[in-house]
Amino acid sequence: MAELLIWLVAALGAVGGVVLGRVWGRVEGKHAGKREAESDAMEDKNKRVERGRDAVRDGRGAGDPADRLRRNDGRW
Repeated sequence: MAELLIWLVAALGAVGGVVLGRVWGRVEGKHAGKREAESDAMEDKNKRVERGRDAVRDGRGAGDPADRLRRNDGRW
């Protein structure tokens, strides 16, 4: 009887370990996905900020205002 009880406890421990491992893996996956999404968003924001700074720098100091007006006229 004691041997059966030992096997039963071992089986329950194995099943519990598998379930705990799957839950732990899922939680870690969600955290990793969230960190990756935040990193991607930050990288995208930095790229957009740099493009905006480049556009402002090129737009405001790009030569004669009359030339800028002529170039911009076709874009409207």
